[in-house]
Amino acid sequence: MKSENCAYCGDLTDLPFQCNYCKDPFCSEHRLPEEHRCVKLNQIRAQRFGEKKVIRDGGPNKPNIFKRIFGRF
Repeated sequence: MKSENCAYCGDLTDLPFQCNYCKDPFCSEHRLPEEHRCVKLNQIRAQRFGEKKVIRDGGPNKPNIFKRIFGRF
């Protein structure tokens, strides 16, 4: 591997890390997507986790927790 400049801070690093999302080289301090504010991180998280439907009230046939607790009063 050759030395490259970190795409975030510009420091020259002998062992650059390549981001799995944006494919840019980074130093060890900025190697994680959260550390270099990866532009593709939000997009990929939305694709992976945004499509899943989370049912918070137990489903259509089950009353939600507040109705079960306070419905008796």
